[in-house]
Order: sequence, then C-alpha cells, then structure tokens
Amino acid sequence: MLTVNALDFMNYKSALKGNYRKGVHVFRCILENPTQAADFAANLGGVCVVFGVPIGQDDRNSQQLLALLQASSVIDQAALTWVSQWYPDYADDWNTMAADSDRAGEMAANELIWRAVGSSPVGAGKVIATIAGLNCQDYADMTAVAASSTAMAAVAASYIAVAAVYGSSVAVDAVKANETAWATLTGATSAVMGKAVAILAGLNPDSYADMTAVAASSTAMTAVAASSTAMTAVAASQTAMAAVTASPTAMAAIATSSMATAKYAASAAGLNPADYDDMTELAASSTAMAAVAASSTAMTAVAASQTAMTAVAA
Repeated sequence: MLTVNALDFMNYKSALKGNYRKGVHVFRCILENPTQAADFAANLGGVCVVFGVPIGQDDRNSQQLLALLQASSVIDQAALTWVSQWYPDYADDWNTMAADSDRAGEMAANELIWRAVGSSPVGAGKVIATIAGLNCQDYADMTAVAASSTAMAAVAASYIAVAAVYGSSVAVDAVKANETAWATLTGATSAVMGKAVAILAGLNPDSYADMTAVAASSTAMTAVAASSTAMTAVAASQTAMAAVTASPTAMAAIATSSMATAKYAASAAGLNPADYDDMTELAASSTAMAAVAASSTAMTAVAASQTAMTAVAA
C-alpha cells in the first residue's frame, strides 16, 4: 500500500509534470496563492517532485519548476521539508537542522542536498555559519552572515565553508551585495582556495596543499576547467587567479575549454565571470569584448585558446 507521502508525490507529479508546459503554469499558480504555497512547502511528497530530480537528469520542465520554487517566498520551508527526510529528528526549524557541524558538512558535501539547501537564504546562511565554526542561531540568513565581518572572516578561513558559498548562488549573491564581505571571500588564502576549488571540481581536497598545487596538476586543472562552479570560484579569487596565471599547466587546461577561458578572461578584464557561460556569450557582448581587448592578460588567454578564437571570429 502506498504511503501518504508516496500518494502526495504521485498527485503533485501528475499536476506538475503530466503536461510539461501546463504543469509550470499550475506550479506558478500554486506559489502565487499563500495558503497553497505554504501547503506545498510543508508537503514532502510535493517538494520531492521539484527537488528530487537527480543531478544532471533534469529537463526543461524540471528546470523551470526548480527556478520558480527557488525564487518563491516559501523556499526556506520547502528546503527544510525536503532535507528532513534525511534528518527527521531535526526538522523543527533551521536552527535545529543546521546546529551540528557534522550534519552541516554532510549537507554541503552532498550535491543533491546542497542544491536545495543552498537555494534557501536561511538554510544556506545557517549551514555555512555552522561549518565556519559559528553559532547558526546568531545569523538569520546568508545576508546576516555577509553583513558580519567576524562571520565572513571565519567563512574565508574554512575551505569547506568557502566551497559551500561558491556552490550556492544565493550565498554568492548575498556576499557580493556586501563589498566588504566580497573582498574577504575573494581574498581567502591560497591554502583555503586550493582545497575549496578541489571540492568544487569533485577532487579530494586532501590531495592539494594550496591553489599553487592545484594549478600545477594537469589532472586537477582538467577537472577545474570542466566545472563551471569551480572556474567561477577561481576567476573570482585574487589568490586563485594569481596561481593559475603563473602556471603554464593551468593555462593550457583552461585554453581547452570555452567556458573556462571565458570566465578567466572576464575576470582578468574586470568583469563578473558568473555573467558568462562560455566564449560565445562573452564574444557576443561588445561591452565585454571591449574590456577584454583592453586587458593584455585577458587577450593572451583568449589568443591561446583555439575554442575562444573560433567564438571571437564567429
């Protein structure tokens, strides 16, 4: 016999995915109605339909549903409801869920779980605070973490916390909105950035002492250059960019990837690397290309990449 959660899952799956186009409209309607939105966010079967799609196996409908929920007013509760299936004894609130450092680390290390938790301003803020050795109850959300120089210093000193920040667009946006916080994060040491970038690239952080070690390894840099999140972190960090620029091995790996070259060149040109997915996108912007052309470092990277030059020529 199906459980209540299983029945709820099947019902929401039918409503949201029975017809891919209309399902998105149905979900938009649910989220626009406070009572319906609150009911959905508290329903495990419902949130599993949206959050539970395996990484890399999403389709257009899944992407739209996830984006709608991430931008909704019930994202914090929805993420808490969903992660509570792993930790049912701590489902009362985010203070309880995020309070334990081991549990917080487990959530940040699991890509599927972190996609949901990292979408929650409250969840991301409290989990990252705990990972950084802080009391999560002292911070209401990620904006509060970013607003505290003490908290950001602790975050920037922890490679696990730094990786968690870069792995969450909500966390990155909150930190970038605070100039002091962003300077602290992007100024993290080579040791912290090397291990954080390794995590983001799916590597073992214990294998790399610092960013110089990552940049010197062709295996590591191949993985970094293939990961948009890892390359965004590299391009955003002064320390990481310095190590990569000084390493022929690292630059050779970056040159093979349109995405990696775009993010490196954007950063070297003083642009936001997160704004460009690949060289085609970068080359399509006259403003961006003007900035790249004005930077010898950026132009050297572009000229060294056949993929990048093809995009520019087109």
